[in-house]
Amino acid sequence: MSSACTPEFLISGAEALLRVRPIGLSSDRAELAVESGPWLRDPAAGVSRAALAVPLDDVTGYIVAASSPWDRWPVSLGIRLDLLADPPVDGSLLAVTGELIGSDARGGTTRGVVTDAAGTIIALITQRSHLLSVDGPPTAPAVEFDAPVDGVSIRDALGVRESACGVVELPASAFAVNGIGDVHGGILLCGAEFAAMSALEADGSLRTTSIDMVFVRPGNANDTTTFRAEVVHRGRSLAVVRVVAVNASGKTCAEATVTVQRGS
Repeated sequence: MSSACTPEFLISGAEALLRVRPIGLSSDRAELAVESGPWLRDPAAGVSRAALAVPLDDVTGYIVAASSPWDRWPVSLGIRLDLLADPPVDGSLLAVTGELIGSDARGGTTRGVVTDAAGTIIALITQRSHLLSVDGPPTAPAVEFDAPVDGVSIRDALGVRESACGVVELPASAFAVNGIGDVHGGILLCGAEFAAMSALEADGSLRTTSIDMVFVRPGNANDTTTFRAEVVHRGRSLAVVRVVAVNASGKTCAEATVTVQRGS
């Protein structure tokens, strides 16, 4: 079996979109920084809280990669995302840290947090991953990308469009891609949030408080991914929405339960 070797952190389109910067990486702990800004605002969600899934997915996944053989690479099986507060949009830096809970020859379980400049936790993740056979860790972006424009929201930068109430489409986008050329798991969580807010006809007064997503198969970054949402429960202050992400062939890529509450 190939020996483990800490990989270099790779900035692909999804990381560029979220302004992710590597700080440190080892086999039991990792740290990233994320620049906040107006691109995190969203007309339906108020603020794209689920966008924090991109650096959280990264910071936890890379820990498993660092403790794995050189010819194995982790992909997500499931992510539980809890969102405690809105990320700031003032240009301050967010700290994203991850730690290993446990691992074996098949994969690992990790957890991570995002804190604001005051040290307050605003988001948490628990991720389960499994290892795929690869020729080696990615060393260059699978799809070339340009720098994101500061005045453009994450929704608009991705080209997300609403085709019906509760149905949103993510077209092929360099900003949706992870290091191995698939749709980034964090972007799939973003899509689930957009679809849930569409189904609830949200106007910015609702906030996502949790997303629990299971990944069934890789999303094709070269084609459209469609998110279809169904409202399971809607009360005065809380709603639960089921979202299914499907590829261009109609096959399921991921399924999520999104919990939404009225903002304070």
